[in-house]
Amino acid sequence: MIHLQQFLSVEQQLEVLQACREVGKRSPLFVPRMKNGSNFSCQMTNCGEVGWISDEQGYRYSTIHPTTGKPFTPMPEIIKNLAKSLAAQHANDAGFIPQTCLINYYENGSKLGLHQDNSEPNKTAPIISISLGDDAIFLVGGNKRSDKTREILLKSGDVIILAGESRMIYHGIKKIIPSTSSLLKAGGRLNLTIRQVY
Repeated sequence: MIHLQQFLSVEQQLEVLQACREVGKRSPLFVPRMKNGSNFSCQMTNCGEVGWISDEQGYRYSTIHPTTGKPFTPMPEIIKNLAKSLAAQHANDAGFIPQTCLINYYENGSKLGLHQDNSEPNKTAPIISISLGDDAIFLVGGNKRSDKTREILLKSGDVIILAGESRMIYHGIKKIIPSTSSLLKAGGRLNLTIRQVY
């Protein structure tokens, strides 16, 4: 696992944030549901060839936004190019193809339980994660849910790359620390997770 602390400048963060806002106009945030019907505590949307969705039918990728019924917005070039560069320079993967970007919005009080990113047929390509906005406490475990976890503070502009042996580790968001960034006018945190699905 690679943690690039405050890798993005404020200017770059604002550019990525604006790209996310443009995505949200066509593919708005929605609240996903777990298999048991309960809601996630964060909102999300996607851009790219496909998007990750969750409901009573389970976790999966779809080309269609679950509330608009329309295809997900294409991935903005700034996000695509950033992910390619990060994969090539820091994960030794010059052939990385960014096929989807999951955008999670965490308000104060939101969290995300320990999980593996295992919905992708391609489980060897690195996962690129970009933090924008308020600080978050990131939980990192091992390849089994029962493995011991440790906490990492993620700040706005930080990048996490899960590659190689860390690709399938359990991870989650323990909590958001409010008022630690002024990037998002309403507060909270955006996380972009870019993956090569196939």
